[in-house]
Amino acid sequence: MVERLYRKIDISKKAELFWQVFAKDLLSKYLNTMLSPADKLIIPVVFPVCYIPLITRYYWINGAYNRLWKRYMNAATTYPFLRLVPSFIKGRMAIDGGAVDCIPLYPLLKKETPFGAAEEPDVILVLHFDARYDYRKTFKTDIPVLDLDVSYCNEFSKAHYDFSGEEMERRLQKSYEYGKSVGRRLFSEDKTREQMQAAVNEIFIEEHAARQQSFSIDRLVTILNVISKAFRRDTNCMKKLF
Repeated sequence: MVERLYRKIDISKKAELFWQVFAKDLLSKYLNTMLSPADKLIIPVVFPVCYIPLITRYYWINGAYNRLWKRYMNAATTYPFLRLVPSFIKGRMAIDGGAVDCIPLYPLLKKETPFGAAEEPDVILVLHFDARYDYRKTFKTDIPVLDLDVSYCNEFSKAHYDFSGEEMERRLQKSYEYGKSVGRRLFSEDKTREQMQAAVNEIFIEEHAARQQSFSIDRLVTILNVISKAFRRDTNCMKKLF
């Protein structure tokens, strides 16, 4: 579904893309297309929403479709310069949770989840941090965390606003090849926790130097994760919409 939506955009000019996203509410239209009353999530999904002034909540969705999903996920994709009309939930202005926590590892590393005591994952794949951000300074965990940046396999293309059909076809193909390569290195055989960490470290070292040489917009917002530490101590920050 996500792949079909990317292929459908077919916009190559920055001005046209901004107009469609800001004035024509392109994100909401695509989100509405992606979510259907017939949906049933087998794998739980969690996403952050930030309420003004800077209160973060993490929302879990799972199981049969809930009509609230669209409302909260619309808020989670709202930035003031990307939406003409802001989102409000229960009378509070709500924006993309990345404004305060653009690296939402916290819900995945908690021992308790809305589903009860959680079994530890073998590895967490993240797309993506600022290459200069070290999650280990904030999160103490033995779970291997692999920070991936698809821009790496696309030679850090500067045409960020080019969503033309031809360009998207090229990027998607490169991304598939990249994903298969990473998958083979991580999951082609059973691994112990130590072996998985070694494989994660190997991929990280190969890519990290190249990624640091390329500017990432994420570098401008990772400072906000320092602020969000206080909000992550809030025992009520986890919510479920199912």
